[in-house]
Amino acid sequence: MLYFQMRPDRVFLAILHEALQRTREELDFAPAYTPTHEDHAEMDEHYRALYPEITRFFARRELFEVLDRLLEASQQPTIYEITDYHWLVVHACLEVFCDLHNDDALGSDGEVGPYIIDTIDFEALVSRFFVDTDFRMGSVLLQAEERKPGRVQATRQAWKIAAGLLPDADDLQIVPVERGEEEIWPPDPDERAVPESGYVGPYPVLEPDDAR
Repeated sequence: MLYFQMRPDRVFLAILHEALQRTREELDFAPAYTPTHEDHAEMDEHYRALYPEITRFFARRELFEVLDRLLEASQQPTIYEITDYHWLVVHACLEVFCDLHNDDALGSDGEVGPYIIDTIDFEALVSRFFVDTDFRMGSVLLQAEERKPGRVQATRQAWKIAAGLLPDADDLQIVPVERGEEEIWPPDPDERAVPESGYVGPYPVLEPDDAR
């Protein structure tokens, strides 16, 4: 499992896994097909058009390794901490997947894993589950540091992303969190239970305070 700001429920995890897996499949060729040079060039262009924010840092085939590692870690019982380069990828995959799902462009009739979901509020997912979005600040982060040196708190990876620098091996480390799940996400008696499968309506379900 990945370390999120809030404990991820089954529905969110189904959305996450589907988004990562669909991205992986959409940007690759069927195993039985031998692509030509022109096929690869067209697929690379498709990748650049669909995921412009991550093509600056990962070639299409480099992205496959990142997605495979994220998928593997997200399905383990151990909780793993990822870096801002990973968050950038997760953000992009979720955004595209939610847009396609909400436009009914996936041909799945709202099916996401074992669930049927009407619409997915991408911004609400980011607000609820992402620790922060410093990886998206770009030049704003650099300008803030220029105006107030040493005052801006951000990870090394967020600074590198803002500067347009490619990740090195250390920037792509996925590290186990040494604290236990209940220490990271203490039990919340008010936490809304979700079904194991079936129809869930729009997601995430708005709490009364959110709907005002």
